[in-house]
Amino acid sequence: MNNIPLNIDWQQILLHFFNFSILVGGLYLLLFKPVKSFMAKREKHYTDMESAAQEREKSTTDLEAAMRQREAEFDAALEEKRAAAAKEAESFAQQQRDAARVQADKILSDAKAAAESERQKIVAEANREAVAIAEDAMEKILAAQTAKAYDSFVNAAEEEHHEHD
Repeated sequence: MNNIPLNIDWQQILLHFFNFSILVGGLYLLLFKPVKSFMAKREKHYTDMESAAQEREKSTTDLEAAMRQREAEFDAALEEKRAAAAKEAESFAQQQRDAARVQADKILSDAKAAAESERQKIVAEANREAVAIAEDAMEKILAAQTAKAYDSFVNAAEEEHHEHD
């Protein structure tokens, strides 16, 4: 009988730790990195969409500035038509801004909802896989410990049997 306290086999513990670290590394490469890169691509896509919406709003603002300049030119020539043109230009610019804002808000809310839904699906799947892996690992560890305990019991019983003979 060895002089190891509590019948601890350090070699087995180190092998289990090594297997666990390989498992963690593999899961990192198979799950975490692809998911993280996918999320980064999605975020970049929606950021690009947001910047495009801001660019459209800026062009609307530029259009509004051009309309105001035309208003000033028509004001010198035709005072009566200037008032109608200014009202129409302001209404058009406001509609464009409102439409751009509504579209930008819808794009952002849809993007956030889709990204959150995707993230929740990925997290739920990763949790299910992690629980399954942990359960399998516990079953293997318990089976190994049960086999060791049984072997120790049998050896002790044989030694006791030999001592009585």
